[in-house]
Amino acid sequence: MATPPTERQAEQQIRQVIEQASARSQSGEITVQWRDANPDDRPDGYEWNADTQTLTYDVWEAQRDALDLLDTPETDICGFLAGYGSGKTVFGTRWLLKQAIEHPNSRFLLMGIDFQKARDTTFRILFEQLPGERTGTVTSSYNGPEQSPLVTDYNRQSNRLTLSNDSVIKLGSADRWNRYAGDEYGAVHLDEPSHYGEDLHDLVEMIGSRLRGVDGPGTQLWTLTGEGRNAAFQILEREQDSTGEPLGLNIELYRASTLNNPFLSEAEKDRFKRQYAGTQREERALYGGWGSSGGTLLSRDQLQFINADELGDGRYKYHIGVDLAYLADKRKANETDSDHTAVDLVAYDQQDNLGYLLDVNTTRGATMREQIQWLGDLADDIPNPVVTVENTGAQRYFTQEARETIAGRVNGVSPTESKESRIQDMSILFEREDCVLVNQSIDEHLGYDSRFQPFVREWSQFESSDESPDVIDAVYYALHNLHLGDYGGTPVIEGADPFGT
Repeated sequence: MATPPTERQAEQQIRQVIEQASARSQSGEITVQWRDANPDDRPDGYEWNADTQTLTYDVWEAQRDALDLLDTPETDICGFLAGYGSGKTVFGTRWLLKQAIEHPNSRFLLMGIDFQKARDTTFRILFEQLPGERTGTVTSSYNGPEQSPLVTDYNRQSNRLTLSNDSVIKLGSADRWNRYAGDEYGAVHLDEPSHYGEDLHDLVEMIGSRLRGVDGPGTQLWTLTGEGRNAAFQILEREQDSTGEPLGLNIELYRASTLNNPFLSEAEKDRFKRQYAGTQREERALYGGWGSSGGTLLSRDQLQFINADELGDGRYKYHIGVDLAYLADKRKANETDSDHTAVDLVAYDQQDNLGYLLDVNTTRGATMREQIQWLGDLADDIPNPVVTVENTGAQRYFTQEARETIAGRVNGVSPTESKESRIQDMSILFEREDCVLVNQSIDEHLGYDSRFQPFVREWSQFESSDESPDVIDAVYYALHNLHLGDYGGTPVIEGADPFGT
């Protein structure tokens, strides 16, 4: 529960509300302007002048070009397809705020992937574009967007932001898109629609019938990073519906490169290039491309092997990743080919920032207690391992019990990314040889240690097989938050925003 404000804080909040209300009553209309980006003078990219009631946002060249497309009356959908760190969500939320401010007593829709991701990224970024203190820090009773002089109310239960001109921005999520079908909107911003799945086709049809009845440009802005030739590709690039028929909409698509964003420092751009250049994610991560999907995200060529005698005498920290299965009946598990519990061991060289996958173990059909004992036996000979388990559902119990049984540190993590995004991120580490597999012996038929066959099989068949990538998931947890490679100390696999907003 949030700590209630002190009497002094309450008085300050009341006084601030009164001052804001007085300022609104004495002011004229609020003006929103675009201005060429100047990150040296305005590193936050915006400026609020309370005297003139003017809100000015900085835009760089690609955003300016996209604005020209949005300002064309014939445009129904404008797609801003850009790489990670290109400021997509910032641009989109600023555009939507401008529409809401310039069209009083109207309604607008902002949509994210699902509520958790939208709350932690899309909605937060919207609030941060409002003038005022701590507008992006949302608590139960104070702080948040209500601190802005442009906002009269933020209804946390209904996810509705009301501006001082009585325009409303509805905050929605694509996982429950049909709940917004009964309203009418002056404009819509879809953030990361490449992650909405096939529902995007139905969502487009719904929104098309809702852009009426209230003031606004009647336009949709989509800000996204490409994720292969999915529904977003079919709509924006092919201009087709789910059956391949023409949509009959005027669609403009603009591509922007992360490396042209003036708000990124040269060091940050260099880090992006080191991390993604030459990998399968380069096109989408850096240049606003779609990338590929459908079984081609991972390839056997990304995996590199060394022999155990090449490890040397480095000082290693040992990390164990665990992906749990739930079916505690070995006969049924084998009959149904249900998922395994997988445990992977990684040696981490902190001096050279390299990871070495040493071992892979799997079991199936064991009870939770048996799995804990099995993991404890595997970890017995490993000095002070760090054990990482996904911390959801029954796995929280596993984590708690394992702390009593296993020597070393047992952590629970709660990834916010999709499985596909997590594994794609991990593929960068293997492709750049920041993590390699260590052979104890080599099978003459496989060409590598047979212990790694489950991992190589899952890797090669990812997205083309219905089987759960249990061993791959376990490796992901073992590598979680390790500073691998020359990335300026930033882990590729961490609990951060995956969309580069």
